[in-house]
Amino acid sequence: MAALRAEHAGQGNAAFGIATAGPSQTQDRFRQWIDRGIPPGIDYLKRHIPLRADPDTLLSGVRSILAIAAPYPVNPDPAAGISTYARCRDYHDILRARLRRFARIIEQHDPGTKCRTCVDSAPLAEREWALRAGLGWRGRQGHLVTASGCSVVLGFLLTRTVLPPTGTIPDQCGTCTRCRDACPTQAIGRDGLINPSRCISYLTIEHSGDIPESFHTAIGRRLFGCDCCTASCPWNRQSDHPPSHDFAFREMPSAHDLLAMDDTTFKARYADTPLIRAGLKRLQRNAAIVIRNT
Repeated sequence: MAALRAEHAGQGNAAFGIATAGPSQTQDRFRQWIDRGIPPGIDYLKRHIPLRADPDTLLSGVRSILAIAAPYPVNPDPAAGISTYARCRDYHDILRARLRRFARIIEQHDPGTKCRTCVDSAPLAEREWALRAGLGWRGRQGHLVTASGCSVVLGFLLTRTVLPPTGTIPDQCGTCTRCRDACPTQAIGRDGLINPSRCISYLTIEHSGDIPESFHTAIGRRLFGCDCCTASCPWNRQSDHPPSHDFAFREMPSAHDLLAMDDTTFKARYADTPLIRAGLKRLQRNAAIVIRNT
């Protein structure tokens, strides 16, 4: 455990914890959200319900789940441009590399064990396991909130090795509703469930068709994603874990740059960033809205 904590400190993560593996305890709430309607682009979540029910479907014999939260820069102007997590190298690659270092430590102490990394791609109930590992608490906007804020990305290591679990952290949002109040499209319900059809992150990244005109004004100058609910969190100001050099900003395109760009150039410049998920066609759609708005 000491070697794992030392590795965590060296990586510069905002939070680290371990949970004992077992069946998911949030399936009913997840189904409640699914039953409200899942739009195209993220409908795979409905198909993955059985797999999310137990991490043993991802790694047979899993005994422990190690979780980390890595901070990225808080967006100083969440009403414009590109979400800050996407202005860097793809966080999937960053976190997988960090998790593999944890895996090597575990394998050295327990030869023959098995480990699997999960970063926002496997059907794992990530937020639940982050909570059970004691990384933070669930904010009103549905995000994990750590003692260093909620501008974090999550990574998980499933292992057959039994590791001592860390304790959970109680909710510390109190009466604060800044995240919900900051949402420009009122996509955050009072019960903390998000209406993805109203969420600007969904509309600008996952939605493949034309964006309904009723949302154009709210999109404002946003090209990719929306950081309003995370950037407004007062816990961001408590952070003593500044983002590491792994999350150094790259030069990002403007709306006019995107409209003038061809697909070959786009992939050459941004294939190793989260922008590739949306693709040039959707970003050009977003850019046209931004230019009309400005």
